[in-house]
Amino acid sequence: MEWFFFSVELKSQVNSFLKRAFKYGFCSRLYTIKVIADDAHIDLFRKMTIAHHCAHSLLPPVKSGAHNLRPKGHTYELLRYDTEMYKNSFVPRCLYRYV
Repeated sequence: MEWFFFSVELKSQVNSFLKRAFKYGFCSRLYTIKVIADDAHIDLFRKMTIAHHCAHSLLPPVKSGAHNLRPKGHTYELLRYDTEMYKNSFVPRCLYRYV
């Protein structure tokens, strides 16, 4: 996933801080800003798929498939997009990433 809103300097500063935190024993594994953000996106998308979540209405309708195919990452229809802004928004990005 592209992190276009973080500058290279800021990413390197945060990553070096996380590296020092691991070195001095404040965390049990070495994290990077990319791993933390990806985990947060996956967690939010999984929570959105629960019916009572407040952002569940943003998801597209569930596919009506009569075929018994192998399980996928989600059961939602993949929508077409026309603009770059819509393509980079959270819901379409997750739908295409976690297929």
